[in-house]
Amino acid sequence: MAHGAVTIIDVAEAAGVSKSAAARVLAQNGSASDKTRKKVLEAADRLGYRPNQLARAMKSGATNTIGIVVPDVAIPFFSAVLRGLADTARAAGFEVLVSNTDNDADIEARSLELLAEQRVDGIVIAPVFQPDPSAIIRLESEGMPIVLLDRRMPGLENLPLVSVDHVDATEQAVRALIADGHRRIALVTEASQVRSTLESFTDRPAEDFDLSLLRPSAQRLVGYLRALRQADIEIDDALIIRSGYTTADAQKAVEEFFARGIEATALHATDAVLSSGAFRGIRSAGLVIPDDLSFIAFDDQDWTTMVQPAVTVIEQPRQRLGATATTTLVGIIRGGTAEPARQMLTAELLVRDSAAAV
Repeated sequence: MAHGAVTIIDVAEAAGVSKSAAARVLAQNGSASDKTRKKVLEAADRLGYRPNQLARAMKSGATNTIGIVVPDVAIPFFSAVLRGLADTARAAGFEVLVSNTDNDADIEARSLELLAEQRVDGIVIAPVFQPDPSAIIRLESEGMPIVLLDRRMPGLENLPLVSVDHVDATEQAVRALIADGHRRIALVTEASQVRSTLESFTDRPAEDFDLSLLRPSAQRLVGYLRALRQADIEIDDALIIRSGYTTADAQKAVEEFFARGIEATALHATDAVLSSGAFRGIRSAGLVIPDDLSFIAFDDQDWTTMVQPAVTVIEQPRQRLGATATTTLVGIIRGGTAEPARQMLTAELLVRDSAAAV
């Protein structure tokens, strides 16, 4: 046999049956005797036959494959979400193709193009924040089912969204600290979003926001501000700790915050990456948790129960988020509609030993 991909003709010749009989067995379509089926399957296995999925797609219009596009698979949040996405997809009879964009709009556009070329049946995407999401809009306008994961932006309002309620997540943490008597509550957040979000929130009622168009980190900042406002606690910009998005950045930002002598009795970090850095920063500043400072982290991670004291966290339903996004997409692929168009999952406060009353 010539080298190259094994074809149905090769399998038919090896099994001693007609091409049409081999095709019926391999496609699981049509009738064939048990003897013929056994001969074909044994020949296919012996030759290493693999079905041509693209050819099948051209005939049936479906590949039973979905594309998943995320900014960074190494981030613990997306690692857990991917597990929920992939497990649910396979349970529904779909395989997955995963693309990592590194938060780069050009890589995202190319990833979408490649997934379309692979004829995936639909796409779940956590999009890169950018002023012109035209690659997503164009693909959706051509009939590709798309579900947004965890974030949306102007121009994508009509696409179904599955997200955590980020505002409520941080509100839960801050309300718990307020209930323990804290009023000087520091917040660790990404620096790039602080000023615009703070000014917008204080200048306009919260009801004027389309919060889903903000980045998750900005939505969490809104939750912090809202919880303080509802408790009639004055918003002090000095308590908002600006940090870059690495553990080292967060550690340095927290160390510098306490070195300036700013008074705070509690601290909440709004992300898993920032939480681990903030914890290190608190320790390196010589503070004892919760005696000197109450601390609530974001997302339950291995380290949060391995340290002393065990850390109270806001836990996002990460795997369920991925599962819900996949279920929504599969429903659309199979002819349904995404109702409701916006599905918001609720985070949970896991109370441990790192926060105490004052």
